[in-house]
Amino acid sequence: MNLLLEDVKEMWTEFSKGGKGKKRGTSINKDRYVSKMFLRGDSVILVVSNPAALASGASS
Repeated sequence: MNLLLEDVKEMWTEFSKGGKGKKRGTSINKDRYVSKMFLRGDSVILVVSNPAALASGASS
């Protein structure tokens, strides 16, 4: 199923290549905002409607 999404926050983790010192092999969390996105169904892994709303609703 293809998706047409609005107001999307995309989050992913990148792993740095080996280097010298403390920066060696660390993971970096990245994110970006996309106002409108067409997403092909075969590339969908996980869809969460609004993580902030789910977290605030669970505490009440």
